[in-house]
Amino acid sequence: MAACLPAAPVLTLLPPDLVNSPGSTSGWGFTITNDTNYIEVTSAQFCLNPQSFPACTASTLGVFQDFISGFNNIIVGPLAGTLPASVTQIFNLAANTGIGSFAFGLLAPSQVQEFGSIVLTYNITDLDPNDPNANFLGSGTLSASASLTSVPEPSTAALLCGALLLGWRLRRKDR
Repeated sequence: MAACLPAAPVLTLLPPDLVNSPGSTSGWGFTITNDTNYIEVTSAQFCLNPQSFPACTASTLGVFQDFISGFNNIIVGPLAGTLPASVTQIFNLAANTGIGSFAFGLLAPSQVQEFGSIVLTYNITDLDPNDPNANFLGSGTLSASASLTSVPEPSTAALLCGALLLGWRLRRKDR
């Protein structure tokens, strides 16, 4: 009979690819599954590829803000543990939920795509880390591929021309 070996925790991004216009904010939700010990997320970063974690090349399109460790205390237990072995959280900017937000800069160039990874660090304990009997076993990292795409927002001139054209057509129709 084959022994069942424990696997490393798995991170899935919801969604993996963000597309937004300059000046807008998007973010990633997540699912983390775990099958051995307890993990407590301690940080999150968006790193451009190639990544050389912990040194991380930041995006040129905007700024990432960590929600998962800054506002949420995400702990994922093993399959038969006292905490869930899988945690899912959607991105919500107002509630500061999800892995984090990405604010596209006002001057972000249009039609630019950056490829990278969301990298999480975590501590490992044998029990729920809130249990006073928990023992620290080490730390680790999780990552998942992610991308950012800056798309143009409708230009003010195009919107103004469209409004003028619509006004002209409506005025002409009234005559």
